[in-house]
Amino acid sequence: MDDNEWLKLVTRQDSWDVVVLGAGPAGAIAARQFAHQGHCVLLVEKSQFPRFKVCGGCLGGAALDVLEDLGLGDLPTKCGGVPLQRMRLASGGSIAEIEIGRRIAVSRQTFDAALVEEAIHSGTFLCSETTGSLQLSSDSDSRSVMLRRREKAIVVRTKAVMVATGLSPCPPDFLARASPKSRIGLGATLEHSLGYEESGVLHMACGAEGYVGIAPVEEGRLDIAAAVDPAALAAAGSPGKLVSNILSDSGLPMFADLGAANWRGTPLLTRQTKPFGSNRCLIVGDAARYVEPFTGEGIGWAMRSAVLACALMTKGLDEWDAGLPDRWRKLHDQTFSQHQRQCRLIVQLMRSKTIRSVALWSLRRVPHLARPVVRRLDHLH
Repeated sequence: MDDNEWLKLVTRQDSWDVVVLGAGPAGAIAARQFAHQGHCVLLVEKSQFPRFKVCGGCLGGAALDVLEDLGLGDLPTKCGGVPLQRMRLASGGSIAEIEIGRRIAVSRQTFDAALVEEAIHSGTFLCSETTGSLQLSSDSDSRSVMLRRREKAIVVRTKAVMVATGLSPCPPDFLARASPKSRIGLGATLEHSLGYEESGVLHMACGAEGYVGIAPVEEGRLDIAAAVDPAALAAAGSPGKLVSNILSDSGLPMFADLGAANWRGTPLLTRQTKPFGSNRCLIVGDAARYVEPFTGEGIGWAMRSAVLACALMTKGLDEWDAGLPDRWRKLHDQTFSQHQRQCRLIVQLMRSKTIRSVALWSLRRVPHLARPVVRRLDHLH
């Protein structure tokens, strides 16, 4: 798309019904929902698809339930996703194998692009390689968004804005605070390697410096996603070296080419954004609240939050209710807080060498101990 085509796209409407900022799972689902309702939707994404994302790409039961509810239950399989049945959990040379319920591994590069295509098929207009920023306005009937693409910039009007920008900086209406003890994310994609040929197995290496998940994804590749301490990364000198250290200490097989992999990183992971909305605007997905994940729960939370927020926002498109952001925060807390606290507790406990050792010892002898935890993480309703 050249600049003239871009300008024609963003100005095709005098005013959009909804502008969605961010085309990850939450943004794409939100855009599709609004378009299905007959609204004129502009989906704004800073990257060009397909694009790599630092994520394990593990769709758990919560994510699969959302897709089923939306009539997209077969999408992960269409994307070439790999069903996972077991997790091989390793720490300090001790390895336990547990069942992990319903899970499908698919790269975010493929999955996100497929969700965006579904949104476009429903009538959404995609504006890629574009950043969007909220403009301060006292207009109670609409909201203005500044769109930028290379040297071009234009302000568009919309009835409402859905912010789904993930871990990117928030618009000026919002303030995101990261936890000072938060880890950062690292990710890369590699070809299959010796020791990881077995289908249906998610490998997880846990150590003092962080943890590394290795999942088989489409086209015979391996998706590597890690959450690591920033100080440990600085001390190791490179992502490949740090991931190698964690794998070596855990007892899982090593890779020969981690140093040459194309590693990407994230800002601090665990964060909370306030408020949850402003005039004609709601914030969803990872942009609203992000808890350091363990086996991919965040994708399901993000997609479910988009569905719930869309249902609320639809009622306020024509006449905005100033109490809507507060109702959205309360609904978000009711739906996700308990699950996010549980995930946060698991991550915190796994930072302790003693607890990791006891957990591995117990799971090796009684693997079924993990079932209640998996079941609770997998179901949001």
